[in-house]
Amino acid sequence: MSTKAKLNDAAIRAEARRWFLAMQNGPSRRQRAACETWRQAHPAHEEAWRAIESVWLDTAAPGQKLAEKEADVLSGYLAAMDNNRARKVTRRRAGSAVALSMMLLLLAGLWLQNPSWMQNFAADQVAAKGERREVALADGSTVLLDADSAFSVDLTADLRRVQLLRGGAYFDVVPSKTPFVVETPAGSVRVLGTQFDVRLQEGGGVVTLARGSVAVSSEGQPQPTLIKPGQQVAFSPQGVAAPASVNVQDAMAWHGGRYIFYRARLGDVMREVERYRPGRVLIPSSALADQRVTGSFSLADTDKALDSLQASVGFRLRKVTDYLVIVTQ
Repeated sequence: MSTKAKLNDAAIRAEARRWFLAMQNGPSRRQRAACETWRQAHPAHEEAWRAIESVWLDTAAPGQKLAEKEADVLSGYLAAMDNNRARKVTRRRAGSAVALSMMLLLLAGLWLQNPSWMQNFAADQVAAKGERREVALADGSTVLLDADSAFSVDLTADLRRVQLLRGGAYFDVVPSKTPFVVETPAGSVRVLGTQFDVRLQEGGGVVTLARGSVAVSSEGQPQPTLIKPGQQVAFSPQGVAAPASVNVQDAMAWHGGRYIFYRARLGDVMREVERYRPGRVLIPSSALADQRVTGSFSLADTDKALDSLQASVGFRLRKVTDYLVIVTQ
């Protein structure tokens, strides 16, 4: 196979991964139609889609197979205890209930320890919890990936495209006539050469510009919003907010392991804490999650970060397991 053919195959697989991931995240009617059009455009597209789907199903199968195996063992054991028909039925039902409970526990364990395994499967680059990674792209650009973050990349002669799947990243883009686009579920950032942060938050994201210029757009606001160095802009599927001046050093303090925030949602702050500790930190109350907080803490010690937030906000921390902390009022 020629080098050109291999590159074409790799591009199709990357596109298939992006479509497959998009279809798992509550796609709109327009997105579903666009995906179907892409799949039908060429046999290679459908083949790549089915390959991605097959691997995903194989990845999801081990926990289910283990539960099924345990169900068989339990059913056999209970049947051997008594040959009475009525009791066998009762015990088989009990065995099924136990097996179901075991499967739910397996799935819960997977969710607590690695809730983003599906995104990791679709990504080209992943930073684990507590890890910041610098990634060099083929065009010479670099990406500093925050902890528990992931992206996929597709560089062609016509377009340099990065899809930020979750988390945050700092981009140092090499100037080129080829546009560089960072896509997210909530909007996109288009540049030629610059340095900027993109961070996903609940329902949207934030772009902070250190150097150069960028254009931020979303499905709800296709007309791009230009921002200048020292400015930050929030975006969502509904639109792009007005740019605001910020302290860039504070906004990008996470590069050196510190998180500084001003009137941020408590839910978003907790998500940053969660990136640097195992398991999940959950806030069941939307009112509490929407509460605004200001402060800073070292990302190296999340226990102290939680204590500091608790002292300033006054919430309760309940440590259910090593992998689950629940925050309540």
